[in-house]
Amino acid sequence: KVLSVLDHPFIMKMYYAFQTTEKLYLVLDYCPGGELFFHLSRYRRFQEPVARFYAAELLLAIGHLHKNGIIYRDLKPENVLLDKDGYAVIVDFGFSKIVTDKTYTFCGTPLYLAPEIILSRGHDRGVDYWALGCLVYEMLFGTTPFYARGIDQKGLFKRIVRGKWNIPKEHNRVNRSAIEFIWGMLQRRPAERLGCLAGGYRDIKNHDWLREVNFGKLIQKKIQAPWVPDITDPLDTSNFESLDDAEDEDFLKGKAPLSAKEQLVFQDF
Repeated sequence: KVLSVLDHPFIMKMYYAFQTTEKLYLVLDYCPGGELFFHLSRYRRFQEPVARFYAAELLLAIGHLHKNGIIYRDLKPENVLLDKDGYAVIVDFGFSKIVTDKTYTFCGTPLYLAPEIILSRGHDRGVDYWALGCLVYEMLFGTTPFYARGIDQKGLFKRIVRGKWNIPKEHNRVNRSAIEFIWGMLQRRPAERLGCLAGGYRDIKNHDWLREVNFGKLIQKKIQAPWVPDITDPLDTSNFESLDDAEDEDFLKGKAPLSAKEQLVFQDF
């Protein structure tokens, strides 16, 4: 439902949805550049202009979602693909939700969860700005802000709720405006978080760290991407991890089709 109402250059476009008795199908754009996670793992961290380029695109995508009353709730490098031009595209809307006020569902990926989700105090669009702050930190420093070696989930959640994070000392190459940007996004109290103040989304867009970004040209894809996938044909999958086709076959092996009653859940899919 969410995908059917969205049309934005930095959000995965859905063309059709249909089903058989065994499977549900979504016909989506193909993004041959692979996951942002793949490239971040390869380079360990990005140069500041590269991180800014992707952050600006993700901000525009999130802003479009919020304008349509949708919270994304699962922003992370694995859910960002690069298209044929090297531009970021948000995918996987399994946790997204149309929200008019607040929602209380506990969901998301632990390393990127906002404190209000962990504390079950109700959350809104502010959780997406928090996750963007985590992602910008990760792109610049090569790790998520609340991760610590050997930490378990309980310890991780304690660090998030307490707002316990810092900037690695060896990374003094990052501009102060970038640190201030992250700091503004990772405010524990949603009411004090960048994007949730009186200026809303515009406060982020007009922040010093993004000042040199020409958002008009960016959304028209008139800015050269820092990396453009080198593909041999339209179906080139070299930028994705290799998957064993047998896994898909095993998923349905020995399973009967859904009953007529069960199929009603997916009526009009």
